[in-house]
Amino acid sequence: MKISLERTDNNFGMKAKAGNHEILLDSQEEGGASPMQLMLISLAGCSTIDLIHILRKGRYEITSYASEVIATRREEMPRIFNAITLLITLETDAPDEVLNRAIALTKTKYCSAFAVLEASCLVEVSVNRKT
Repeated sequence: MKISLERTDNNFGMKAKAGNHEILLDSQEEGGASPMQLMLISLAGCSTIDLIHILRKGRYEITSYASEVIATRREEMPRIFNAITLLITLETDAPDEVLNRAIALTKTKYCSAFAVLEASCLVEVSVNRKT
């Protein structure tokens, strides 16, 4: 895996390149996402991909899926996260036991972003089934 970073202005603007994709970064959210926001995006994206993959493998349908990440950070430096909550809203025909098992597998086995973040703070998952 190779990532490159290029400064784009005289302040904190940067452009990250990963394969054929580009992401804008900034410290003030004016010109792009902050690095810490990207960590939370990684958690949401990684866990989403894993859950969808697990449910599809079990031949369950996912009609809709959305997630939101809420995090708090320490006041002292380094300002790492001290708590993260991943809120998942989905519509699926998977029974609760299957969905709960898929979430457990995502948390403990498949989602690398989850493992990295959970090594430094509590990461909770909350699921809301859409009806």
